[in-house]
Amino acid sequence: MTKRLFLGIALNKQQTQQLSTLQANFDSAVRQVPATNLHMTLLFFGQVDAKTQQQLEEQISLMDKPKFNLTLDKLAHWAKPKILCLTGKIDDPALLKLAENCSALASKFKFYKDENPFTPHITLARKAKHLPENMATSVDIQPLLLTPKTIHLFHSQSTIEGVKYQIVRSWNLQ
Repeated sequence: MTKRLFLGIALNKQQTQQLSTLQANFDSAVRQVPATNLHMTLLFFGQVDAKTQQQLEEQISLMDKPKFNLTLDKLAHWAKPKILCLTGKIDDPALLKLAENCSALASKFKFYKDENPFTPHITLARKAKHLPENMATSVDIQPLLLTPKTIHLFHSQSTIEGVKYQIVRSWNLQ
């Protein structure tokens, strides 16, 4: 049996509340990401069997995982996946290093690797055809500061209630 896995950053309650407040400004035409699913993906692995998952966890344990700071402060619409997301620039070299290490991990295991450079973001809504007009000029985006202490291996499970993200394993950032 395989699991749909990704490596990412979980948000704390205050960060989740801040993003939920922002989501309240979205119109009903988009599908909001539930507060319990808000996260920042570092690397999507896709379907992974148990043996590969074990090897993957071993490699993540060995991988350099530096602490970083990140400010997400721009609401963006990405047309290809039709999402609204909060994005930011990589100002901290430690985040760039972590992203490079994740990319090397994807290459080692021959996982799909996005051709686009890593852009830190948190998906807030799906099925978005454009940036809501009321948000393009009128909504003040409060910067979201991330200073994570851990990264997590998440299992993405489809359920009757929708997708649920379960933390499988965690690693401290150093």
